[in-house]
Amino acid sequence: MQTAFRRLKVATVLAFAASTAVAALAQVKATSGPTSTVVYVSGDDLVVKASDGKLLNYTVAPGTKFTVGAKTASLAELKPGTKLTKEVATGFDPKIISGVQVVKGKVFAVTPPDGVTLTLTDGIKELTVPSGTTFTVDGKPLKIDQLKPDMVVEATIVTTIADSAKPEVANAAPPAAPAQSGAVLVAKTPGDDAAALPEAGTKLPLLGALGLSLLMAGAALFFIRKPAVQS
Repeated sequence: MQTAFRRLKVATVLAFAASTAVAALAQVKATSGPTSTVVYVSGDDLVVKASDGKLLNYTVAPGTKFTVGAKTASLAELKPGTKLTKEVATGFDPKIISGVQVVKGKVFAVTPPDGVTLTLTDGIKELTVPSGTTFTVDGKPLKIDQLKPDMVVEATIVTTIADSAKPEVANAAPPAAPAQSGAVLVAKTPGDDAAALPEAGTKLPLLGALGLSLLMAGAALFFIRKPAVQS
């Protein structure tokens, strides 16, 4: 009885190790790499094209400096096309962008300090407004708390994927990045959503995780089914 119990404990530990390994492989940590290019700047939000081609969305902490050649620059000094020559570190982990959409929409609702809902041609969309964002309405600069329903605004919406997204989602080909128009707003997709991106990336991490799980499961079965040694 004790032998069977010990085998069950070993099998449980192995199964836990397998699930932990799969979870670790599923978590994607994005980085700008040693060089990157500024794509969008709005409020405290920065979008860059990383060394590997991915579009990354950063929230920038106050006082953050960026390396541009032999000089450093603040966020306010960055422009689309600026070449950054050192890995971007803003105090926040970047989010991988799965889609970019330039729109002109009508304000449906406003929830300061960071929420706005727009009526677009493809429906109503709730969006996150980066801190410090300025909208332009009829040629006038407005902050989020100055927006009113039915005002028309232009915006560049970047859709980010969750940290728990599947590897094939996070590794898919980056979207096109049209020229910025208006404020940059952020739309988020739910975690583990394979529909957030076309299935175009490598599946090696997923296959590796699957193989590891099978090995762990096989080892667990071996310990469970191995007959006890008679004393």
